[in-house]
Amino acid sequence: MSLNDWSAEDVAQRLSGSGRSAAKRQGDGFMVCCPAHNDRTPSLSLADGSTGLLLYNCFAGCSADDVRRALEDKLGIDPNAPAGDQKDRERSPKKQIKPADEIEVIVPAPEGALRGTLDDFYHSKLGLPSKVWTYRLSDGSPASWVARYEIEDGSKEIIPWSWARNKTTSEEKLRMKSIPENRPLYNLDQIAARPDDPILWVEGEKAADACKKLFPGWITTTTSGGGNAVKLHDLSPLYGRIVILLCDHDGPGYSTGAELTDLLLGRCDLRQVIFPDRWPDGAPYIVNQKDDGADHVERGWTAEKLREMVKQGYELVMPLREIAAPFNLIHYDMVAERKFARQ
Repeated sequence: MSLNDWSAEDVAQRLSGSGRSAAKRQGDGFMVCCPAHNDRTPSLSLADGSTGLLLYNCFAGCSADDVRRALEDKLGIDPNAPAGDQKDRERSPKKQIKPADEIEVIVPAPEGALRGTLDDFYHSKLGLPSKVWTYRLSDGSPASWVARYEIEDGSKEIIPWSWARNKTTSEEKLRMKSIPENRPLYNLDQIAARPDDPILWVEGEKAADACKKLFPGWITTTTSGGGNAVKLHDLSPLYGRIVILLCDHDGPGYSTGAELTDLLLGRCDLRQVIFPDRWPDGAPYIVNQKDDGADHVERGWTAEKLREMVKQGYELVMPLREIAAPFNLIHYDMVAERKFARQ
């Protein structure tokens, strides 16, 4: 049996997890957690092609070869085994999905291309997004968008959008697609406009916006597509700057921080935030697993309270002198976390 003997639905059922990692139907296919990277929310699309071929695309940026190998490993497929009976597959042709390489992302988006409302990002299954973040180039022109959709079970769906052209028909419109490479950083226009200000990197646009309240003199930034897509961004605007990391407090979060450290160490003044374990009045503060900057703001932390901690002698920002080993991303590894602790 080969990978093409599997239907999209069968693969989705096999890969489906629980909670946020559960497979979700989207259009004519499914969204599942990508087995080629440490995916916390579904970023791999699956669909059936007209000739029975299984079509797949990772929105976080994994290559087709990496996804294929990971799927074969997950499904127990021997890639050297003969393919299934092609005639059997052709008896039940399925709706064809356009190959990803027919669609070309256009950066920047044309001026006036969007109406400027949430309606631009309406999803046939998920409805209107609750929030849309715009990624801009250094001159402020829009490059791409990230939309958040609320699911009835309390989970969320994060979908990238870009202005794109169909190479065959020349039709241009907004599509659910990421910039393939050299993606801009979030708030890149501010990074360019404020060359002397420190830059705080966090994971996720929501956390980046929230951390403006904690560190009003800093520029907050993040990367799109999750931790596995960090390498797909142009990080050169960070070179020569003071860059401070505030990692999500879990395995994937610190692993992403480790990758960023690997990419940036020696190219910028790299530091990290060690969030306090107590409030200014001495009461204990517990940093829970998966916490990010937005969680700290929601619990009552403010810029004034952090300043008070610094006045009391707490060292909030520490130099990052060595590369932290990646986490075991399946089991939370406290030993690995300590490699990102005080040095």
